[in-house]
Amino acid sequence: MSSTSSRAGWPSSTSFSRTSPPRLTDLAVWRYRSYASDLPWARDKLRDLLDEDHTRVPDPEYVLSLYWVTAGPWAGETYDTALRLLSTPSVLVDRSAPDGPAPLDGTVEESLLATGFDHPDIVSFGVRGVSTSYAGWSGVAYASHSHERSLTIAEPVACELTVQVLWCFTGHVQQMVEDGQDPSMPEQYGWRFLRAGASRLTTARAQETAQHVLMREAIMKTSGLAERLRAAQEALRESVG
Repeated sequence: MSSTSSRAGWPSSTSFSRTSPPRLTDLAVWRYRSYASDLPWARDKLRDLLDEDHTRVPDPEYVLSLYWVTAGPWAGETYDTALRLLSTPSVLVDRSAPDGPAPLDGTVEESLLATGFDHPDIVSFGVRGVSTSYAGWSGVAYASHSHERSLTIAEPVACELTVQVLWCFTGHVQQMVEDGQDPSMPEQYGWRFLRAGASRLTTARAQETAQHVLMREAIMKTSGLAERLRAAQEALRESVG
């Protein structure tokens, strides 16, 4: 299997790597073990990018992966199941193992590929004959079947970065509310900024493809960002009276 993975901690920071793991389980374990290096990397990158007191820079909390699958040993329904597993890798990993995330017995992956796998939080945004693609809480998996008609890798990356930035921003507002503060932001980043961000992610554009619309909708639904945007806008409106 070959894939290109975009790894990012909430908040927005991205690195890319190419990997050809022998099994989905190996990729899933690598993904969880990457927390140890990716979260500090994302924190340091944010501190480099943000020209302010580093003590106020939020620490990344999570690693979300984007898998751009270019080749694999699967076919038919098994191919579809493999992409679903990529978007929900936790079912292949023992995350509570004493020495850190460890692979489950290989028969788990074999069984899931043979019998199929589904999860209520997985949303498909694939188009028959064009792509097989799924979004989940843990990440996004995309495999193109038609180069001319499929999304470019830049499109899901750009969407994910926008979602992650706003997810982090709304999380910062939420934390201030939970700490008993009246959240405040510079005027240019107040509730109107969040309203604009929500519009960009939820409103179709005149020349936007149907597949791009499906991608945005799937990522928005699985990230839970829409609810966070509404809550943060309301909190910032109240804070300005």
